[in-house]
Amino acid sequence: MYFQTEQIKLRPFEMEDAADLRAYLNHPKLSGRRYLPHGFPEEVPLSLIQAEAIIKRWAEKENEAHLAIELSDRGELIGHTEFEWNWDPQAPWVSIVIARPQQRQGYGIQVMRLILEYLFESTPAHNISSWMADWNKAARSFAKKLGFQESGRSRREGFRSGRYFDGILVDILRPEYLVKGGSNYATGR
Repeated sequence: MYFQTEQIKLRPFEMEDAADLRAYLNHPKLSGRRYLPHGFPEEVPLSLIQAEAIIKRWAEKENEAHLAIELSDRGELIGHTEFEWNWDPQAPWVSIVIARPQQRQGYGIQVMRLILEYLFESTPAHNISSWMADWNKAARSFAKKLGFQESGRSRREGFRSGRYFDGILVDILRPEYLVKGGSNYATGR
């Protein structure tokens, strides 16, 4: 499977990516939405050793894909994406993290479309889910734009800025993806 558009490509992480991974993950505006493996802090700066450990842990995971998001023309690492099917290969979870300077430039949409195409066209997936905090309005708008619908809520899942927040579950079903045009929708055609 080839994960690439004219602007971005998805590829496996290499240990040489650790410094760039650390740099974009440590941006204060990504606090609480970095989608790190269990045991790594979501809201404090990471060291280079921690970034290397994250890449190592991602490489060891079964039933999960953790891919670097790179600008095609410059080879610049601008984020990461993951999809995992530990619980059920027919209902994988996805997440995308884009470095702060590259947000709102259409890269996340391209990444999600590539992932939707792969999962719905090449795997038995019938339901693709994601999660976000209720305070993350940009993520909620992004999910809605791609056809995801709110399918659940976990009340008081976390605490941020002095108040509790809810976790919101969103998903898209294979028939909904196909109605939007299937792989034509995924590639933006």
